[in-house]
Amino acid sequence: MKEESPYLPSILWFLAGGVAGVGIGLLLAPQSGRATRQMMARKVDGGVGSVRGLRDRVVARGEEIWDEAGLRVGEAAAALSGSVERTP
Repeated sequence: MKEESPYLPSILWFLAGGVAGVGIGLLLAPQSGRATRQMMARKVDGGVGSVRGLRDRVVARGEEIWDEAGLRVGEAAAALSGSVERTP
């Protein structure tokens, strides 16, 4: 049976508050709509670049971990089969 996370309602309220805050901020912004949209577009582009950089770092680290795990599994298999001496 599928259990619902006890944190889900809190997360949803947090996100709803964030959306409401952004809406109020846009309504009370001291700039014109065009300037606000341009500013938001720049920030979104910067955020997208940051997320892509993070994704690339996470993928690279995951590949390193995968390669290391493969080496360790190979060493363990060789040690269990008795074909290679273990090194401390």
